[in-house]
Amino acid sequence: MKRLMTFMLLMCIFLTGNAQHEIKVELDNYTQDTIVLGYFFGDKQLVKDTIYAEAPGQFLIKGDDNLDPGVYLILLFPSKEYFQFLVNENEQRFTIRGNMDDMSKMTYEGSPDNTLFQDYLDFLAEKRPLLEQYQETINRQRDAGQSTTETGGQLKALNDEVMARQEDIVTNHPGTMTALLVNANREIDVPDFADAEDPTVARYIYYKKRYFDNVDFKNPAVLLTPFLFKKIEYYIEKLTPNHPDSIARSIDVVLEKTKPVDQTFQFYLSHFLNTYAKSKIVGYDAVYVHLIDNYYARGLAPWVSEENLEKIVDNANKIRPTLIGKTGANLQVYLEDGTPIKISDIDYEYLVLLFWAPDCGHCKKTMPDFVAFNEQWMDKGVKVLAICTKHQDKTETCWDVLEEKNMTGFINAADQYHRSRFKVHYNVNSTPKVYILDKNREILIKGIAGEQLNVVMEEIIKRRSSEF
Repeated sequence: MKRLMTFMLLMCIFLTGNAQHEIKVELDNYTQDTIVLGYFFGDKQLVKDTIYAEAPGQFLIKGDDNLDPGVYLILLFPSKEYFQFLVNENEQRFTIRGNMDDMSKMTYEGSPDNTLFQDYLDFLAEKRPLLEQYQETINRQRDAGQSTTETGGQLKALNDEVMARQEDIVTNHPGTMTALLVNANREIDVPDFADAEDPTVARYIYYKKRYFDNVDFKNPAVLLTPFLFKKIEYYIEKLTPNHPDSIARSIDVVLEKTKPVDQTFQFYLSHFLNTYAKSKIVGYDAVYVHLIDNYYARGLAPWVSEENLEKIVDNANKIRPTLIGKTGANLQVYLEDGTPIKISDIDYEYLVLLFWAPDCGHCKKTMPDFVAFNEQWMDKGVKVLAICTKHQDKTETCWDVLEEKNMTGFINAADQYHRSRFKVHYNVNSTPKVYILDKNREILIKGIAGEQLNVVMEEIIKRRSSEF
């Protein structure tokens, strides 16, 4: 009997010790019978659960498992206002109290982490009017030609006070969500680099290199916060030069930092792939190919099915030969009389390679732009090779419309039996499709609309001239 009682006692202890969350929400003057529990995930705010009142203003968020650590929110009706709270691994049972008359004054029972965070928010709210006052005073003093020394000193003292509060939280409350959030949003202290040849460049390089120093990527909770996505977005879009190679390198930095946590790595790798797969910016397909070559094709995305993996790798293989900077294939196509012509046979400084079709509505709409462009540039070393994409017995339809479309000034060609495989070499999956090649067949740019050709060609020539 004693053994049985001991066993039952141990079972009871085991069961009550299971991971479980229980968060009470008490809202004075809240008349609705529903709230929504949400959470941050990357750049999104997702719904976790809909909670119904147990009594007026009384709600219970309860489950048999732990909530993932992160920043959560309670959505209120009918105003759609919300307030945020923190969840960490050790605080899964606590009470939130608030009053609809002033939702900025939330209190927490059983959650020192949330209390710490609320105290910090209250501290910032107290200091913010002073900050604004000092900044406005400094602006007025500058406009009036007055000294800003005294007010500047007051502003510095205020900033020092805020930084001291942040340091206290990070140092004395390690492991809390509050410390994680506060530390990640602290600015990097950048040296003056007064002795550097170019202090501005030196400061930029230092700042970019140390930008993520305060972010604990090893903590899974960072994915469930509102700050990380914005921080990464700023790093990619503002701190990184607007060039595919530079962007790819910065993405590699981010992904390397996220690797310790599978969920964070998966989210950002998928996010970057989707972003650059849909990008309309010319040349950014190089970032897409980089991601596939260096991550997906190397087995670093095990969540992708084999079928989908084959599709995206195949897509990258089609795009790769047409990336800006690559050498375009030396196609051999055929004039209307059957005479073969290669790209290398054409005497040009710059070649506009135009793939079109006689039944293409957009080709019809934009063809006058190509015609006008050709007339302006044909005597300046620029040629237009227009390759009709129709095959077999439909090839004849290409020649029938040349005069109607005023295309007789182009070098017009086709490939009835697709011997050149131009659709493969230049990834022609739609029309019109445009490439500009230099005399070495280097792809200078692609995907240009007809109305943009003049501006783009002028810019190309301007840049090429400055290189010599």
